[in-house]
Amino acid sequence: MTLFKSRPTALLACVALASNLLSSVTMAQTTVSSGGTGVHLLFRTDKWVTPNIHYKTGSSWTTSPGVAMVASNNSAYPPNDGWFQFDVSSATSLEFVFNDGVGVVWDNNNNANYKVSAAGTYSVVSKVSGFKTGDLPYIHFNAGSGWTTVPGYAMSSSTYAGKFSAANGWYQYDTSSTSSVEITFDDGNGIWDSNLNANYIRTSPGTYAFVNQNTATPTSSPSVKGYVNGPGYAVTSASEDAGVLTINLAVNAAPTSTPYGTDLSALVVTVTKTESDSVRVKIVDKSNKRWEVPKSLFTAGTLGTDSTAKSAATDPLYSFNYTQNLFTFKVVRKSDGYTLFDSSGISLVVKDQYLQVATALDSDLSVYGIGESTRDKFKMASGDKQTLWARDQGSASANVNTYGSHPTAAKQHGMDVTMDSGHLVYQTIGGVLDFNIVVGPTPANVVKQYTKLIGRPKLMPYWSYGFHQCRWGYGSTDALRNVVNKYKSSNLPLDVIWADIDYMKNYHDFTLDPVNFPQAKMTAFMDEIHASGHKFVPIIDPGIPDDTNDYAYTKGLSMDIFIKDTRGKPYLGQVWPGPTVFPDFFHPDAKAYWGEQITLMYKSYNFDGLWIDMNELANFCPGTTCVRQSGVTCPNTGSISAITTCCLSCSGDGNKYDNPPFAINNVNSRDAIYNKGISTSALQYGNIRQYDAHNLYGITESIVTNAVQEELANKRSFVLSRSTFPGSGVHVAHWTGDNAATWNDLRWSIPTILKFGLFGIPMVGADICGFSGASNMELCARWTALGSFYPFARNHNNLEAPDQETYV
Repeated sequence: MTLFKSRPTALLACVALASNLLSSVTMAQTTVSSGGTGVHLLFRTDKWVTPNIHYKTGSSWTTSPGVAMVASNNSAYPPNDGWFQFDVSSATSLEFVFNDGVGVVWDNNNNANYKVSAAGTYSVVSKVSGFKTGDLPYIHFNAGSGWTTVPGYAMSSSTYAGKFSAANGWYQYDTSSTSSVEITFDDGNGIWDSNLNANYIRTSPGTYAFVNQNTATPTSSPSVKGYVNGPGYAVTSASEDAGVLTINLAVNAAPTSTPYGTDLSALVVTVTKTESDSVRVKIVDKSNKRWEVPKSLFTAGTLGTDSTAKSAATDPLYSFNYTQNLFTFKVVRKSDGYTLFDSSGISLVVKDQYLQVATALDSDLSVYGIGESTRDKFKMASGDKQTLWARDQGSASANVNTYGSHPTAAKQHGMDVTMDSGHLVYQTIGGVLDFNIVVGPTPANVVKQYTKLIGRPKLMPYWSYGFHQCRWGYGSTDALRNVVNKYKSSNLPLDVIWADIDYMKNYHDFTLDPVNFPQAKMTAFMDEIHASGHKFVPIIDPGIPDDTNDYAYTKGLSMDIFIKDTRGKPYLGQVWPGPTVFPDFFHPDAKAYWGEQITLMYKSYNFDGLWIDMNELANFCPGTTCVRQSGVTCPNTGSISAITTCCLSCSGDGNKYDNPPFAINNVNSRDAIYNKGISTSALQYGNIRQYDAHNLYGITESIVTNAVQEELANKRSFVLSRSTFPGSGVHVAHWTGDNAATWNDLRWSIPTILKFGLFGIPMVGADICGFSGASNMELCARWTALGSFYPFARNHNNLEAPDQETYV
């Protein structure tokens, strides 16, 4: 009897003989150009780091698994888009197949092989897939009288009870063999588990169980579609002291260069078991220190405390286990034996600019969290890929990364997190791997344990839980006063009135437009609304105008407070005021600088809260360095589109930070990570690269702004931030950004807001009635009703949209 657990958590190995290749690929080659000398092949894969080509000239095949391809040098088929090349210069015809570099997973054109009959250049695009949830496994075997016909026999659901039950994903088949049997499994569509080409062999009768996941020590790590198949690591030594387990690892093969870089040769795994309800697993380079999220960002949580362990937890609610070679680890909840994290099944890969780790997921598991993005469901679905890269991207765009980064891990670099093939896979572009695994078991327990790590959310001032009114387009103090009065005369509740960038002089932070918002009128308006119990919140952006007549600019220069470009000069970008520079909130004098500007603003008119926007960082001009253009007015005037058009002269230098070898799926198009932001080669205080710290800009500004506001008012503060990171809820509230006046956006606001509750930022809301586009009576009425349940309830829309206040 054979038992097989068909888990969607691992890709099944394919038979790697040229005469018996099976694959799910159906796409044949395309002719790029004909004629010339030899056969020149271009192959695109987003699944394999370095594919091999296995080909036949005459009657002879190359030795399996073939020859490594090289990165394409054809500009029309660029390597950063997954293209590789190989030339057979003497060939006039060719038969060929591709594989993952070690001969485990193959693409052979759906068992037909690829064939060309004339010299020329040909391209092939490959898409390899694996077992999917719900696939019925097949068993293909040889019991002594020859192999069954491919794909073999469909297995049936297990009739066993308990561990090997059908409910636990087990299938069974009786080969009726009285002696030895050789076995492989497949999904009936060309994806195979052949025990890494060794097949499964049993030499005596009995009942045997096989899990769709290689557990014997393989010659290379298991591979799943779309991810790097690396050599993996082996344990060289381990020791434990005072609740900290230290495991030293060495790479299993001599490091070789690949398109994503060279595997780091030695790693250190630190497992901190000092808390009963959480365990921290950290994997770092043994030879070189890599930049990590500073503990100073988490001073309100246990992640901000001294990491030196005092003693092991006396009664941990979890167990931690690991395998020697290949190194994998597993965290199991003791109370019910539930696996919380299981790194087997997909390679652990650690390179300079590419790190990969995954956890296996049971097929019935529901996964929540990971953001920020607009989604129509609260729960992740199989196949979901969420990119974590803070970007000035409107929340009206569904299923793409937006303003914040919430990996629910101490990980700040850009990354893709994919729920695929029964795994949750993390692919990140730098730093270290640092996971805090909490035991739950209830959702409330998980949030409680998570916020214990990053810090509990702050209690907001009472007035902030009321109704807020804002729009981009209140062009004067009279316009603001008119809105407040109309709410009053309509007997509609209003607690807070807001001002967008209209109130500034030429969109310069910390200034007042002397014509439409003169100081005397602003002071009078503050007195009026405070007397009637209302509050006022203005906006400020991080971009400081590159203008020697602007005090915030000249003061920042004198304090050397701005982020630097690669030349050592203040990085020049462009936002609403035109050419701008950006404060560095890692600078030890950042609070003194930022605090002085806010204090001067407060003395001018005593606002009640602050709204910090554009802090991803947002920038209208991409480039390693940018300079003003002689004779060009910047910024442009007129429409939003004109103002946001870059009017600087910018250039790039192809540096490794702006152009990492692994392109995260930025806005679902693998867009350059510096687009709509500043160059990731830019430097912050202490030589911190934006590449390392980009996702932290919002929280560093939030920490400083909140601290200044609390000291200034000597009371509970209110700060609203667009960009957030784990721990932001300790300091700020959040809104979901630039949504649109559509029913979809109304609906999408619900899972987005719920997700921020998981992130430890419960004070969150969406722009009621929609930010962009024209709302309508029914949509706005329904949205206002829904918005009454938002923790943060604000009606807000943009400059080019019609009025939509509740009284309209």
